[in-house]
Amino acid sequence: MPKPDYRHFLAILENKDEQTAPSLFAPFIDDTLTEQLIWRRGPQLWDTPEHYTDTMISLRERTRADVIILDSRRFCRTECSRMLAAAEEHCPDGAAFVVLCQNPETQRIAESSPVVCAVGGYEDCCPRTKPFIRMDRTPEEAIAEGAAAWFAPDHAQEYYNRYHDTLTVAAGLGAPWCAESEPLAIHRAAEQMMEHTHNQGWLLGSGGTIPANAYLSLISLLGIYGRYR
Repeated sequence: MPKPDYRHFLAILENKDEQTAPSLFAPFIDDTLTEQLIWRRGPQLWDTPEHYTDTMISLRERTRADVIILDSRRFCRTECSRMLAAAEEHCPDGAAFVVLCQNPETQRIAESSPVVCAVGGYEDCCPRTKPFIRMDRTPEEAIAEGAAAWFAPDHAQEYYNRYHDTLTVAAGLGAPWCAESEPLAIHRAAEQMMEHTHNQGWLLGSGGTIPANAYLSLISLLGIYGRYR
């Protein structure tokens, strides 16, 4: 499996990639499943911005994703600054962070960091200085504001067919569907999307949170990612 590289993620995000390897966008891996993946447990993994950042770096080591995703909505503004300081101090080689932001002030803090390569925005956030993934609203609104991508909760192929000329579709396999499906069905759905898109204008992911009782579903999704990387 090639070494993770945030530039591969950005190339797909901005629909400039001519390669066929997928890039993973799974921003909402359940905390319990995260602990299982990194082989560590306990509240100390989540209790401070610094510990949370370290946990997300460890998660990326296990998933082999191209980027590390940090959800700033877990913390207040001051704590977000601490989170980004920890990210800058401990960013692994070849990695960069995507930060999920709920307001323009947090987005400004995130985009000021040299280790943040893109932002996932909610509510009043909008495209500014770095590639922007619209995490809510509609794909039409994402296109109108100039977002690079829209986070799809499900129906990935339908959204891709309609919007891929102007917008990258992030995820969209459907977390509830993944949670209820057999590994073979998850593999087939992911393979069909990869064959359909050639991994241009589409980022692999469920589009939500696979629940803690569906560990095998998450492992199946990560397994098909690893297989095609």
